[in-house]
Amino acid sequence: MYLMRFTKIICTLGPASKTEGDIRKLITCGMNIARVNLSHGSEEQHLETIRLLKKINEDLRQSANPPMCIGILLDTKGAEVRTADVKVPLVIKAGEEVVFSHRPLPREKRTIVMVNHENFYADVREAKEILIDNGLLSFDIVSERSSDGTVVARARQDGTIGSRRHVNLPGGNLSDPSITPKDWEDIALAAKEGVDFLALSFVRTASDVDEVRKYLEQQGAHIQLISKIEARQAVRNIREIVAASDGIMIARGDLGVEVPFETVPAIQDDIVALCRQSGKPVIVATQMLESMITEPIPTRAEVTDIAHAATTRADATMLSGETAGGKFPFDAVIAMDHVLLATEEHLLSTPLKDEFPSKNEREARAHAAVTLAQTTNASALFVMTRSGQTAREIARFRPTVPIIAFTDSAETQRSLQLMYGVVPIFSAFSTDPEESVSTAKNEGMRLGVLHRGDRIVLVSDTLANKQSVNTIQVRRVD
Repeated sequence: MYLMRFTKIICTLGPASKTEGDIRKLITCGMNIARVNLSHGSEEQHLETIRLLKKINEDLRQSANPPMCIGILLDTKGAEVRTADVKVPLVIKAGEEVVFSHRPLPREKRTIVMVNHENFYADVREAKEILIDNGLLSFDIVSERSSDGTVVARARQDGTIGSRRHVNLPGGNLSDPSITPKDWEDIALAAKEGVDFLALSFVRTASDVDEVRKYLEQQGAHIQLISKIEARQAVRNIREIVAASDGIMIARGDLGVEVPFETVPAIQDDIVALCRQSGKPVIVATQMLESMITEPIPTRAEVTDIAHAATTRADATMLSGETAGGKFPFDAVIAMDHVLLATEEHLLSTPLKDEFPSKNEREARAHAAVTLAQTTNASALFVMTRSGQTAREIARFRPTVPIIAFTDSAETQRSLQLMYGVVPIFSAFSTDPEESVSTAKNEGMRLGVLHRGDRIVLVSDTLANKQSVNTIQVRRVD
């Protein structure tokens, strides 16, 4: 029996999941989209991974029954502050004054923390504190000096600072552009390789997204832009960013140090609701199964965190270090899959109310299809689509039955892997619409979604007076 999971799973690839065998096993465990984090590794390594994923996708399209796929997501580094490389971690004592600087200070007697940001001293002025490693080590700001570009700060606790540790300035605004020169190199790589999704780190305004979209259009690249919400400015500008983006990732690690941590759950729920209202996919990310980097089973708090994301009907949940470098990458995917399935089964007992009204005729038609599927007790919604737009519109209304989207475009098939409740299947369309529908029903039976006598709601185009007309039909499986 086919078990349909509505919430998708994104897995980050890394040393623990880099071989073809590893990736195929992640797919078997439940991965829908593979994430390549461009903050780590070389361009050669990234190219090797992208081309391996393409090879696997081609194999799946040719040999899987029905033809399946995974989406490919590249994640940019973004404008961020990090400490420099050190041979030995710096030992910091509580109450100790240290000096943050972007250049060596031969005469300085105090401990020097080198950073990669030239204007660090200026950007600190509006900050409330300095945090390292997502707050594991924190400093009160004592003074900043423009004369030599240094910042003096006092440690609040004992700790160590290793190489390339992430630095946050809560309350401050980085003067560097959101899209860095390194990002533009990576964006060019994404355009050249034709990946499916591009996650933009540390987005601050809608104009950041518009700038990248304009470049991709000039390159003739059809890539969905996912804005990562991890900066305080992004939260303030969230409505404009959602409108400009193809999707949103709630990156709770950096977000949790940019804003008071106790506000993160409310911000997450507000963003999920806004994305659903706007018909844009939303990903809940960071530390979802953090303990499984070193342990074989999740904490009960992590299980509840995943279940909460599913309860709010987020489109996807994401694994980062758990699959990239953890000891139990496959167990982590299986655990997430099991929690999502169990939560979704529970949600069937509490049908979703109509929360968001239709904004146009197309959305009204999609809503009607979902309502028809529920009232006729249909087993699935069948969509015949080339661009994927109809499937996306239907997914906005979160039906309780799967959306089986048949498309003759491999690109569309991969892009639909991010959409809630959508099972994208590659299928060549016949010139005879009825033949295409018959093929679709046969595929549904192979999946185990359909059985003889079941009802389906079919959404497709048909010809009437030589014009294409969108139709919604209830069909029975013969």
